[in-house]
Amino acid sequence: VCQERLKSGASQAVIVNSGNANCATGDIGLMNAYRMAEFAASLLDIENEMVLCSSTGIIGRQLPIEKIGVGVKNIQMSRDGGNAFAEAIMTTDTRPKRIALEFEIGDRTVRLGGVTKGAGMICPNMATMLCYLTTDAAIDHEWIQEELHTAVDDTFNMIAVDGDMSTNDTCVLFANGLAGNAPINAEHPDAHIFREALRRVMTYLAREMARDGEGATKLMTVHVRGARDKTDAVKASRAITTYALWQCALAGGDPNWGRIVGALGASGCELYQDRYDIYIGDVQVTKSGTAADFDYEKARAVMAGNEVRITVDLNIATAHATAWGCDLTHGYIDENTLYTR
Repeated sequence: VCQERLKSGASQAVIVNSGNANCATGDIGLMNAYRMAEFAASLLDIENEMVLCSSTGIIGRQLPIEKIGVGVKNIQMSRDGGNAFAEAIMTTDTRPKRIALEFEIGDRTVRLGGVTKGAGMICPNMATMLCYLTTDAAIDHEWIQEELHTAVDDTFNMIAVDGDMSTNDTCVLFANGLAGNAPINAEHPDAHIFREALRRVMTYLAREMARDGEGATKLMTVHVRGARDKTDAVKASRAITTYALWQCALAGGDPNWGRIVGALGASGCELYQDRYDIYIGDVQVTKSGTAADFDYEKARAVMAGNEVRITVDLNIATAHATAWGCDLTHGYIDENTLYTR
């Protein structure tokens, strides 16, 4: 439904349900998606084609469409509704993910906000996450389409919880132009301001999804520098975030850097055994591919924190990338042995 309706580049609303993915549901599921959109259009008194729809949850079950219809009729529109929306779209998330910024474009005050849901199977490119961004800025459609794609590549496409994927993902940005600014495009003198705001919002939301991974207790940030090219930097950083042995070490607070080396070797990036350096926080644990003389207890103290940063310098060229992930705990197993009950 969304792919069809987004071809025009125009939309006014989105309706979202959680708990049911409306996936692998055939013609009935497609009809129900259109009906959901009709419910919202009727409530808002807008054209059906101006409504997008999203679903998230268990695969293979038909939507309780009549129940959804009743629920939509009971919605009360409110300026504070964004908070309730962020909570309503959650599935295995333990907390809502939301953020809003206010900044100046020319002589006008502009707002940009966003909410996401996602706590597992967010790999390799989005997958099983939903994101809705709204702004009152006036923006050139072609320019923001390119900026959004680029920002997704560096944020949502750089997070992982378990290295797995599933069926439903969405990232939509709505811009209504009510701020009254001159439309932002590549030539606009303040284009960089909006770009930076968009990156801040999406980076925050990406990190919060990784932080709230199923069963997670720690956020992992992996920065790889000195790579041959951006592709290799992405490969290396993402491989570390999805390496189960390292995720388990992270859960246990064990600075077993050999697990990081294993992930690097398996990543497919260009790697020289006598060049790479690895840091856990500020503690250098390898130098030129061999064990550094480091304070083990200091490294353990870093691993005990609720945010752990890993830096890898491949010492080949200048390309770099940052990825985010989390630890792998018994809580992840508990969550995924009981999901459909």
